[in-house]
Amino acid sequence: MKKILLFVLASSISMMTMAQPPMGGGGMRGGAPGGARPQGGGNTISAALGAGTNASEVKAVLDAKKALDKAIAASQNAGKAAKAATWTALSDAYVKAYDAPAQNILAGSSSDDVNVFLKGQKATGISNKTGAEGTQYEVVSYDNKDLYFRDGVLDFWVITKPVVDNPLDKAIEALDKAYSLDPKAATNKAYAEKANTIHDNMYTEAVNTYLAGNAAEASRIFDKAAAISAGKILNSFDSLSIYNAGLMAALAGNRALAIQKYKACMDKGYFNEGNVFSNLADLYKAEGDAETAMKTLEDGFAKFPNSQAILVGLINHYLETGTEPDKLFTLLHNAQANDPNNASLYYVEGDAYKKLGDYDKALELYDKSSAVDPTYIYGVLNKGLLYYDRAVETQEKASLELDDAKYAKLLDELNGYLEKAIDPFEKAFAMAKDNDIKTAIADYLKNIYYRFRDKSADYQAAYEKYNNMLKGE
Repeated sequence: MKKILLFVLASSISMMTMAQPPMGGGGMRGGAPGGARPQGGGNTISAALGAGTNASEVKAVLDAKKALDKAIAASQNAGKAAKAATWTALSDAYVKAYDAPAQNILAGSSSDDVNVFLKGQKATGISNKTGAEGTQYEVVSYDNKDLYFRDGVLDFWVITKPVVDNPLDKAIEALDKAYSLDPKAATNKAYAEKANTIHDNMYTEAVNTYLAGNAAEASRIFDKAAAISAGKILNSFDSLSIYNAGLMAALAGNRALAIQKYKACMDKGYFNEGNVFSNLADLYKAEGDAETAMKTLEDGFAKFPNSQAILVGLINHYLETGTEPDKLFTLLHNAQANDPNNASLYYVEGDAYKKLGDYDKALELYDKSSAVDPTYIYGVLNKGLLYYDRAVETQEKASLELDDAKYAKLLDELNGYLEKAIDPFEKAFAMAKDNDIKTAIADYLKNIYYRFRDKSADYQAAYEKYNNMLKGE
């Protein structure tokens, strides 16, 4: 008779690895994706359709148009066009025009607050849209902008009808003109401040375009942000914008452009903790160039032996090609010889053995990393994770087993793995300083102790301890 396991094993964290974010940096006028957001207001979005009037242009937009028209007229006057101040004023007017449609809006605001900010403006429609990474948004459209809400909270917005086309491009052009006319420009910090403002607005526009689901256009805008940094005023390499331009190009399927951008990062010595190597290797692999992909991973590993992305790429290559991973371990052993007190190198080797299915060797290396540095949490933590993952694998086998004797044996194995996981998890919990890691470990321990709660009063007490902690009690 088929058995049903009453206890469900659920992983809170599958691997303690760093996630690669799609982008980073400052100047998030539209708000940083994934940040903490206030709750509430979700049931009032529909009120936007009835708010205000049908006026398509509020005062901020009208004022920006007037200021821009005046600045353009001045730049067309022969006498004034020879002055740097004329072009600085024109650049400022373009930036003001860029800001005007979304003036006073703040990311993280509830829909109630947004309705107050946009007093006098009436929404033209509400729709549901899928953005980047499948995120679902409720989009409130106005005459000149779309506001993207999650759970009634504003995440970001996209301007659909700017005061003037390409205002930021025109702003930096005007500022460059002013810089070229000003004999004291090189010592005037105001130019760099203005250029940085334009750059940050461009960067944020790229972020919001990506979040809205248009990776190809986001790549183009990130490229423009990088061009502002590379211009004569700032004269710097914008590693984040170039990296993100490549990342967006890859997401959009433009592998040639993505390779170009990643190679530009490498030429300037920017590797994003090894992610440039792993991303580039994936692109070469997709292009059918396995040899260059492998060489890229090996070069990356030499610089970033702790990079999980590079390690996974190397291991996957060995598994897919059927090649023995001797070269990988040679690289690891060379790194250990050069830095024998680096506990993470032994942890990484243990993780490699785990991925290859050699669990005993993995445990040996995890113990080695802990011996080298008793304060290094990942050796002991991943020892617990290994046992827990083995329990999950055994549970899956048991759920499909129809033979009673074999089922009972698998159940004993499952319980054995869980009991072995307790000690390393408890040690890791005591060592953990990061609250997220501590919470994840507590979740594992709660699950294990719940299964054994009838075994003894100590197990019951331990279950209650972690359960209460996770509930915030």
